[in-house]
Amino acid sequence: MEDNIVNLEDIITGCRQQHRLSQQRLYSHFYNYAMTVARRYMGSQEGAEEIVNDAFFKVFTKIHLYSSEQSFKPWLRRVLVNTAIDRLRTQINIPSGTELMEFHDHGKLSGIEEEITREQIWLMLDRLPPAYRTTFNLAVIDGFSHEEIAQSLQISVGASKSNLSRARQYIRNMLKNEFEFFD
Repeated sequence: MEDNIVNLEDIITGCRQQHRLSQQRLYSHFYNYAMTVARRYMGSQEGAEEIVNDAFFKVFTKIHLYSSEQSFKPWLRRVLVNTAIDRLRTQINIPSGTELMEFHDHGKLSGIEEEITREQIWLMLDRLPPAYRTTFNLAVIDGFSHEEIAQSLQISVGASKSNLSRARQYIRNMLKNEFEFFD
């Protein structure tokens, strides 16, 4: 939940008037949150920092599109995710309309969540190919449908489903190879 709503509204009002101090306060207040979102999509800390900076630039130049009738944090999250998608779309190098082979995912990852640290999860996600990592984040973390993912990444729904399935298989293989309790 956003800390002080009245204060946040004042900061956003200042941002709409292009006050640098208000922009700095908004950036500082939401920086850690923004890095957490961006870090999931990018393969490195540096890439996440670039996404955060690009996203805040968009926030400051498009703050007039934000309606105070909605919570700011989800709006910021959407800007962050869209900024990451835009960046990744150019890096993924999957031609639009390319249909990947259908891949069926039947395995389950159960009972191991308590044994894996957040850092280990970050490292596994970092090792996924960008297309798989992006699709995994959009579907599993951000709750996008395959139709929304396909539209955002300019790929087919089948490619989205395949990417998610393959991401899960990559993670499953990493777990098998790195953790003795997984079989």
